[in-house]
Amino acid sequence: MAVNKNSTGYTVTFAIILVIVCGALLATLATVLKERQKANVSNEKRQFILVAAGAYKMEELKEMEQSQISEIFTNKITEDVFDVHGTSIAKEGVTAFGIDIVKEYKATKNDASIRKYPMFKFTDGDNIKYIIPMAGNGLWGPIWGFIALGKDKNTIEGVVFDHKSETPGLGAKIAEDNFQDLFTSSTKKIMSGDKYLSVNVVKGGLKNPEHEIDAIAGATITSNGVGAMLRSGFKPYMKAFGLVN
Repeated sequence: MAVNKNSTGYTVTFAIILVIVCGALLATLATVLKERQKANVSNEKRQFILVAAGAYKMEELKEMEQSQISEIFTNKITEDVFDVHGTSIAKEGVTAFGIDIVKEYKATKNDASIRKYPMFKFTDGDNIKYIIPMAGNGLWGPIWGFIALGKDKNTIEGVVFDHKSETPGLGAKIAEDNFQDLFTSSTKKIMSGDKYLSVNVVKGGLKNPEHEIDAIAGATITSNGVGAMLRSGFKPYMKAFGLVN
C-alpha cells in the first residue's frame, strides 16, 4: 500500500520522528560537549593560577597540552580552604580547586560569613607563592581574579583578572597587562604593620602607593568593583596567616 505523503497523518508522524531523532542527537552532543567544556574550564583555571604565580606566561601555557598543564599543576600546587575566620576547612572534604569562585561569591553575597575561601600554594624550590582567588561585581556582570602573594604572605607578586561582560576598551581593561602590571611594577602590600589595609583602586592619584592602584579611566564602576573585591577578599587569608586577628 502506497504511503500518502500529502496526508496529515504522514506529516505529523514525520514531524514526531524528526523531533525524536534531533532531540536524541542534541542530548548526545550536549553530554559529549559538557565533559569537554568542564575540562576546558578546569584547564583555564590552572592556567590562571600558574600565570598569577609567575611560573609561566599565558602564551606558553596555551601552547601546552591540557595533560601537561595538569601534571605541572599537580607537581607544584597544593591547596587549602578557609572559612571567614581563617580556619582551614579542607579536612571536611572541601577542595579548593572544586570551588567555583564566581558561584561561591553569588551564593554567599548576602552572607559572606558562610563563604568558602580557597587558596593555592605554588612551590618551586625556594620560590613560594600563595595564590588567592576572589570574585566581585563589575558594571555588567561578575569579575574575578587570582592574586599571588610572595613568601612573606603580604606582598603582591602577580595578578590575573578576568570578567564576563565588561565594556571593551573600558572595564574590560582589567584583563589587560597595562592594568595588571600596576600591581607589581611597584610594591603593593596587604598589611601595613599589623593593620589590614588591603589594596584599593582609586581615582585622582595615589595617596598611599603601597595600598592603592590607579583606576581605569572611563570605567569607574568596574574599577570600584575591583577595589571592593580586593578590600574584602584578603582578610580571611590574613587571619589564616596569623597576620591579623
